[in-house]
Amino acid sequence: MLNDVNDEYTGLRKKLYEIIEGPVVSGIIQLLILASAVAFVLETEFTEYKESIFDPIDWTFLAIFTVEYLLRIYTAPDRKAFIFSFFGIVDLLAILPALVLIPGFQILRVLRFLRIFRIFKATRFVLAVDRMIEALAEVKRELLALVILCSLFVYLAACGIYVFEKDVQPDKFGSIPDAMWWAIVSLTTIGYGDVYPMTPGGKIFTALVALVGVGLIAIPSGLLASVLTEARVEEKLQDEENGEEDEK
Repeated sequence: MLNDVNDEYTGLRKKLYEIIEGPVVSGIIQLLILASAVAFVLETEFTEYKESIFDPIDWTFLAIFTVEYLLRIYTAPDRKAFIFSFFGIVDLLAILPALVLIPGFQILRVLRFLRIFRIFKATRFVLAVDRMIEALAEVKRELLALVILCSLFVYLAACGIYVFEKDVQPDKFGSIPDAMWWAIVSLTTIGYGDVYPMTPGGKIFTALVALVGVGLIAIPSGLLASVLTEARVEEKLQDEENGEEDEK
């Protein structure tokens, strides 16, 4: 009798799992995720309707995602693996805004942004994300070396501009830590314009820093592009080999 009950329970879980992971329910959930993101954007524009319209909408979405999360735990073949998986953690964090009822935890409402990551559960997106993660893992040493190199350049750039501008602009370049903000903005070629050199030496130094920054920004893009291209070529060759084996 006990075995029959367990078999029926297992069968129910499996059936619910197939329904939840099926294209219909997954598509509906993805549409709801997009709808919740749109609602959050509109809430910031039409603040006068927050309590009357957007709060009920937000709680409705929260209730749906909470039920869905609990069902996924219930139907998961390996519950522990799902709970601690990337998407399991995302699902949990996406429903934590319920803590907004506790004083001091209103900031957790921002966690609903994480719902958008559920869009990546589509197969093609998962494969693309996996490919990008593998690419990052393959060039992690180069990226780490680049981070260290950039840190050194930020330090040197801050020291240099401090020497040129400290007497002319003591309020903006009065110390090397103050100059580091300028160094970061200049090396990344963002250039907000809030702080800038005024001396001829500082301007020439800034031009050199900007040229170095362009090269540094291009390095990680080139590394990732190269690795991703190789991965796609290898994947294509593997698919062709598998196709030839199937024909044989």
